[in-house]
Amino acid sequence: MASVVSAASYRCTSNGQVYYSDRPCGGQTQLQAYGPVRTYPQMTPYRPELPKAPEHLQYLSTACASINEAIRTGPSRGVRRDVIQGLYEEYRQKCSVEDREARSRVRQDQMRAEEQQQAERSQSRMAQQQAQVRSDRCDGMRDVIALKRKRETELNAKEIEALRSLERTYNDVCISR
Repeated sequence: MASVVSAASYRCTSNGQVYYSDRPCGGQTQLQAYGPVRTYPQMTPYRPELPKAPEHLQYLSTACASINEAIRTGPSRGVRRDVIQGLYEEYRQKCSVEDREARSRVRQDQMRAEEQQQAERSQSRMAQQQAQVRSDRCDGMRDVIALKRKRETELNAKEIEALRSLERTYNDVCISR
């Protein structure tokens, strides 16, 4: 109620009684106060955004990973700059070799994953090419069979046997795929 009254109100008194009104005090009342109450926005302290955890963290020892996490999350937790600087120095002294090895392992993992993706793409292309070759071969056999069947009455026994062989091959290779 106080926020509604303080939006634009008059504080008036009448016969020793205080009351609030949205209109100026009238009659034998005396104006005590006028207008909205000043409000100040509530400020929240600035907290920097928490950066993403590094990929090599999984390859660090527990001690080095803990120091790395303390450095990474320190600013967002309000840790003083001199403390973070001390953590950097400790990390550099204790974990520099381990950090390089962990980063190297991440690069190796990435290269391995990239090689695997490339192999899968290559295998997919080869499978598509083989399917296209088989499709072209089947189309050719089907065309030859259709031509031979149109002229089947004109074919000799050896040509008819070749046609039947081609039909069996077509059925085995092309129909059952």
